[in-house]
Amino acid sequence: MVGGVKGTAIESVVADVNRLVDAGVVSRADLEVRLEAEDLELLEQKLMPSVWYSLGSYGRLTQLLFETEGRRRIEYLVERGRRAAERIRNAGLYAQFTADRDRWGDRLGAMMVTLGHAMYRDTEWKFQLLAGGGGMRFEIEISVPETFPDVCRHATQGFIEYTAIHAEGRNVRVSSERVGPTRIVIRAAAT
Repeated sequence: MVGGVKGTAIESVVADVNRLVDAGVVSRADLEVRLEAEDLELLEQKLMPSVWYSLGSYGRLTQLLFETEGRRRIEYLVERGRRAAERIRNAGLYAQFTADRDRWGDRLGAMMVTLGHAMYRDTEWKFQLLAGGGGMRFEIEISVPETFPDVCRHATQGFIEYTAIHAEGRNVRVSSERVGPTRIVIRAAAT
């Protein structure tokens, strides 16, 4: 597995890094020390939503934001994922998933598997709706390249949390765990 990320996912990361440079929070010299040449090139070009970009660049740029703006708080990454999901929902891409709450679990699962694979190349997503517990519970197992950055795992967790809360209409607790070098598990339960 090589990995890649769609332009729609990396676009906000590049914009936020450029915003920090423009505000003087991060200098060009700092970028040249911390990033690779391909990362620096991304900061200078117009990104195309449907084009695949380097997962390594996405991870390094997100790591820069995590350390600089996020002050190494995992919640910062989770919130980035929530905001990405909100942008997609506001664009009307998955508003229909709240129309029939009796069947939302299957629909949410189908959507997450489709969106996940469409955003991250060389990944496989499996959704399982879990029984019991008095409310909605599910698990998503994601097979990823070994190089899949953990900063991306946390943002994905936030994306799934926002989507599940919107679909369920109440709070949903979501966690993520890297259970092996190429396996991530996302767990969710309505509260």
